Amino acid sequence: MESVLEHRYSFLTPPPPVAESDITETVEVDIVVAGAGLAGLVAALRASELGASVAVLEKTKSWNVRGGHISAVNSRLWREAGVVNDKKEFVRQWIALCGNRAREEIVWLYANNSEEAINWLLDHSEAHGNTPRLGAPRYVGPTYTEMYGALLFKIQNTGRHLYEDAVKLGARYYFETPAKQLEKENGRVVAVIGKGPNGYIRFRAKKGVILATGDIHGDKEMLAAYCPIFLKVKNSQYTPVGANTGDGHKMGLWAGGMMEDKPLPTIMHPQGYNRLQSFFLFVNTRGERFMNEDTWCQAKSLNVLKQPGNVDYAFAIMDADWREQLIQGMPYSGGLFNDNSLSVYGEPFTGEREQGFLEMGLKNGTVQQADTIEELAEKIGVPPHRLRETVDTYNEMVEKKDDTQFGKRAELLFPIKKPPFYASKFGPAMLAVVGGLITDTRLRVLDKEYRPIPGLYAAGNVAGGLYGVDYPTLIPGNSHGRALTWGYLAARFAIEDGEEA
Repeated sequence: MESVLEHRYSFLTPPPPVAESDITETVEVDIVVAGAGLAGLVAALRASELGASVAVLEKTKSWNVRGGHISAVNSRLWREAGVVNDKKEFVRQWIALCGNRAREEIVWLYANNSEEAINWLLDHSEAHGNTPRLGAPRYVGPTYTEMYGALLFKIQNTGRHLYEDAVKLGARYYFETPAKQLEKENGRVVAVIGKGPNGYIRFRAKKGVILATGDIHGDKEMLAAYCPIFLKVKNSQYTPVGANTGDGHKMGLWAGGMMEDKPLPTIMHPQGYNRLQSFFLFVNTRGERFMNEDTWCQAKSLNVLKQPGNVDYAFAIMDADWREQLIQGMPYSGGLFNDNSLSVYGEPFTGEREQGFLEMGLKNGTVQQADTIEELAEKIGVPPHRLRETVDTYNEMVEKKDDTQFGKRAELLFPIKKPPFYASKFGPAMLAVVGGLITDTRLRVLDKEYRPIPGLYAAGNVAGGLYGVDYPTLIPGNSHGRALTWGYLAARFAIEDGEEA
């Protein structure tokens, strides 16, 4: 298989080594971190705390963090609220949701260490007055049932505090300096070559190199090789735009590492157009219903991509009472994009934020409003007779409280009879490809013989093994939780292993 890939894809061919005459400077430290996202920021601070000298290479002008939730299997804040998850049950459900494609030892690495990592982050955040709230999103349906554990941090403040605390301890950040190549001596990774504003710099790592450069979905060739489903999706909400080109994956492959089995799993939440869709009636561009809308967020995106018309969107159909219906159904639904995405544990769900999505959509055209179903169909470009038929069939099942078509629970069946009617255009947005290089439980990148490459570690979305066929939101925010936990652990592992080398 590798020979076929090497023939087809240019990124698998290593670039020629940078000439010694082109290297303008050499920086010697204990730990080199490639990438200043959440995983890299955490790794840099933790390594500095443990007494290591650290250099961080970042291709953009600043450190970068994004998103709302950071989660762990348990944390002291959730324990104080009386919520404690069973790690064994968490792992069993996780492995099932991943179709048994996750590496079980890697799932246990997260389960056993995420609480220590997030409590460490809480200590740092609270020292800056940045105490997170308990995140309420949790799908409570009978299948795909999720657990509490998400924390709502002020994420930009979190990134700034991680950066500032590391700098105070002596960590050096090199912005606008992308990592380009790894250097090996006697089989060990000993340096990273970065390209700074004034030329190439050799960053020698006495103890280890941590790859934390983000995911691959900014490189279409890598998507074609490892994750072709993302080529169907038109919207990306990754920031900074264009930064996630799989740099760490490529360098790891050139150093002898291997990728996990493809296709790689993705995070694609249904927020590519309008975020309002919840458990309402979904129709495709033919005006046909196509799924049980009573499900978790990833399922919506995946099912939209299966529809005819070569489009990456569908429509949620609602009537004038949609907000009251949403509030009434939330205790039976919940979870990201159902929608209590940023709700706080213990606070009532009001639908106010979702009202804002509707109003914004009416302004930008992602939501259409009409007094009749036929007029609504015309506005969204679907056959009026087919949408009328779909809505009538749906209303009949609502009256009987029995969805014989797709099996939606009766508690989430609401009529579409009261004008005005609404159609909210929704579809997936690319957030990240959460697969990468295979590592062992010390986050060392493995070669094709499953032997660790000395001196080389992977964190965040550069690392594979935790996910399988999809991104499970068993606890929402676990991608950020993985970035935190892996950065926290990789720093310690690299220092310990480096001392033994």
